[in-house]
Amino acid sequence: MPPGHRRERPIILAALFTALSVALGFLLAAIPNVELMTLSVFMGGVFCGVRLGGVIGALSILFYSVLNPLGPAPPPLLVAQIAGFFVIGASGGVAGPRIRPERRRTIIATAFFGLALTLLYDALTTFATAFIALGAGVEGMSGIFLAGAGFIAWHVGINTAVFAAAVVPLIKAVRAWQGVETA
Repeated sequence: MPPGHRRERPIILAALFTALSVALGFLLAAIPNVELMTLSVFMGGVFCGVRLGGVIGALSILFYSVLNPLGPAPPPLLVAQIAGFFVIGASGGVAGPRIRPERRRTIIATAFFGLALTLLYDALTTFATAFIALGAGVEGMSGIFLAGAGFIAWHVGINTAVFAAAVVPLIKAVRAWQGVETA
């Protein structure tokens, strides 16, 4: 590989994961709270590291929101979305080197990542939505959280299942393609 390519590879991978995440966002946009952006951003972090994982997350949701045919999210919600996806991508970077596909309990751990990260994202965005709807006041915030509880539960459940089903096979496939033994 020519000398300059080693430095460019992570940037190219990050751009590809960002594009994939945005495309997957639009692919399932018509189905409420069923999405693959969280998974693809997390996997971007797994393969690109903490810093680039965070960048992949932030840029993915920024592009998705700004290009959304329904219009961009209001600024407080957009900030919450960016923060949430930054954490999702960075978490993939932290978790990636520790994921051992050969261990059975790894599927439970990856399911937990899906659950925890989706719950964090939904909490951030629901809080931002309450802030937009209610201003700076806290009265009625519990009502907004209760009103969204079904959507949150559905989103968390779907992403938990998606992470449990997809993270380990994706890591195995990429490591096999790279010639790295996993089991």
